[in-house]
Amino acid sequence: MDDEAKHRLEAVQKFILRSTVPILVEGEEGKPFPVGTGTLLRINNRYFIITAQHLFEDAAQLEHIAIPDALDSDSYTRVLNLVHSKTNNDDIDVAVVEITSSESIEGIKANWNFLTLDNVDVSASTNSVWVVGYPVSRVSIKGKRLVAEPLTLLTERMGEVPAEALPPVHEGLDIFYTYARSAHLLWKGEAVTPELYGVSGAAIWDVSRQLPTGLWLPERFAKMVAIQSAFMHSGYLRAKSWWAVARSLAKIDTELGEAVHEKTGVTGG
Repeated sequence: MDDEAKHRLEAVQKFILRSTVPILVEGEEGKPFPVGTGTLLRINNRYFIITAQHLFEDAAQLEHIAIPDALDSDSYTRVLNLVHSKTNNDDIDVAVVEITSSESIEGIKANWNFLTLDNVDVSASTNSVWVVGYPVSRVSIKGKRLVAEPLTLLTERMGEVPAEALPPVHEGLDIFYTYARSAHLLWKGEAVTPELYGVSGAAIWDVSRQLPTGLWLPERFAKMVAIQSAFMHSGYLRAKSWWAVARSLAKIDTELGEAVHEKTGVTGG
C-alpha cells in the first residue's frame, strides 16, 4: 500500500469514528456499562442516535443512556429527554433515538460529529464493506473510567442466505456478510475475530465507491448502507438495510418524512 492510499484509509477511519459512539447505560453508583454501538445523525437541526432496537428490550435502560466524551475517558454526556422511535414490526431491528435536550446535544457535539443524510446510501448494493464498532471484549471499565478500542472489520456480502439464519428473512431488509474465525482487520491484517457483543447497532459502511472528479474528502467516499443486528461467529454478520432506518425516520413526522424523501427517495408510507 502506498503512502497516499494509507493516508486516505486513515482519513476514512477517522471520519467514521468521529460519529460512531459506544452506547452506555449508567448502572449503580453511576458506573457505565456498554450495551451497543450507535451512529450520530443530524436532520434539519434535529439530532439522533441510530442503533439496533434489541438493545432496549429493557425499556428502563432508555432513562440511563450516556455517551463517553472520548474513547479513553471518565466523563460522559447523559442523553436526557430522549424520544425513542421504533417500528411495530419486531423483524425490523432498528431504533431511532432523538436527543431533545440542548444540554445533551451540546455535550455530544463538543466531542463527536453528527452525520447527515448525505452520508447514507439506501441501495445497499455494494459487496465490500467495513463494520466499525466497539466489541465488549475491547472495552475496559475501571471505576468510572472507560477505555474503548474500536474494531474496523473488512468483509464481503454473502451470495445467499446462510442456512443457520433465523427466520424470517426479508428480501431487501436482511443482508448477510461473511464473519469467519479470522478476517481482515484494518491495520492488523488477517487476525482472529472477536465475539461481536457490543457491536449491535453499528453502521456498515461502503468504502468502495469511485468518486466523481473534484476534491477528495472522506465524507464523499464513505456511505452508511446498513445497521448490524446479529452475528454467528465463524458464520455470518446479519444487518438491516439503511432503507429500513430511512423509512423509520420518515414515519416519525412530516418534517422528517420530507427531508428523508428528498435525500433518499424513501417514504414513510
